[in-house]
Amino acid sequence: LRLSNGTGPCSGRVEVKHNEEWGTVCDGDWTIEDAEVVCKQLQCGSAVQALNRAPFGEGSGPTWLYRVDCRGDESALWNCSHTGWGAFTCPHYFDTGVICSGFSSLRLTGGNTACSGHLKVKQEETWATVCFAHTDFKTASVICNELECGQAVDILQGTHFGDSHELIWQEEFHCVGNETHLSHCPRMLHRSKTCSHDAIVVCSG
Repeated sequence: LRLSNGTGPCSGRVEVKHNEEWGTVCDGDWTIEDAEVVCKQLQCGSAVQALNRAPFGEGSGPTWLYRVDCRGDESALWNCSHTGWGAFTCPHYFDTGVICSGFSSLRLTGGNTACSGHLKVKQEETWATVCFAHTDFKTASVICNELECGQAVDILQGTHFGDSHELIWQEEFHCVGNETHLSHCPRMLHRSKTCSHDAIVVCSG
């Protein structure tokens, strides 16, 4: 199982490998429960959106799965009920896509209060540092709201990294400001592996 053509490993067109060949999943009532299984299976946090009609472009190869119907707690997408491998040939403009949160939780560390500190997100089992250049005040507002920490007061440049070996979160957040969770904000993959400073978020709470 993989996601292709998205902003990172945790969003994109849903592709499955069967009989040594990669193919796609055709939309037949593709729901957030189906997307949830994909995100969990890929260790990509939780599902943010289940998309249809080739939102990440049309794939190629067989349409391996059709009318996938998951409860949401299955360990693999193909363990959900479906019509059988390659049972129905579907045009690729019905290819499904998924956007996963990519991280399972967030926290502010090393601040004077529980509501201020260096912004980190949990990626699988490790905590990744969020770059100051990849966030803004609207992002801080969403974070403070999600952590039940009142209003955002400031977002500051934190530690200077230089050649730090810390894990850096690879996406920029482009929040509108009214999202309830950071994982719901639009994101863009930032290809540069370097980060000059991490982000410090200060909330009123």
